[in-house]
Amino acid sequence: MILKQSLLKFFKTGAVPLLLTAVALRQIMLVQTAGLSPWHGGGFGMFASIDRDERRVVTAELTGCGQSQESDLPKLETKSSESLGANTFIHVSTFPTRSQLRRIGRKLLSPESQHPLANAHQQNRQNGCDSKIQLQVWRLVYDGQSIAYESIAGPIEVQP
Repeated sequence: MILKQSLLKFFKTGAVPLLLTAVALRQIMLVQTAGLSPWHGGGFGMFASIDRDERRVVTAELTGCGQSQESDLPKLETKSSESLGANTFIHVSTFPTRSQLRRIGRKLLSPESQHPLANAHQQNRQNGCDSKIQLQVWRLVYDGQSIAYESIAGPIEVQP
C-alpha cells in the first residue's frame, strides 16, 4: 500500500518533468550529433538559432568522367522540380540521414527525372562513362561576426 502511494505521488509530481527533460535532452543531442534542425523535434533551440530547414541548402555535384557539374537544390527549385517534391526536400533538410540522401540521389539520376543532372548523367552513360552524384547538406551559422554556410556532414556519393 505504501509503495502504491509513493508510486502514485511520483507520477503526479515527477513523471512529467522527467519526461520533458528527456524530450529536451534527446532534441539537443540530435541537433548536435545528427544534424536535426533546432526548430524540430521539440523545438528547444528555435529562438536561439538561425538554422531553419528552409534556410538549409542541399548541393548536388555530378562527378566522374573527368568532369564536374554542380547544381544547388534550394527549396524553391525542388518545389517546381518534377523529380523531387517539396515535402521530400523539407524532410531531408530537417533531419538529413545517409539513407535519405542516397534515396534523393537515386531519384535525381533516374531516367524519369527532369533534373539537369539526370540529363548529364544519361549523356555520360551513352558515352561509356558511369558518373556519380555527390550530395551534401549545409546549414546557416552565425559565429558572432559573420553568417556563413557550414556542412552538416561529409558528402554522400551515390551511384544509380
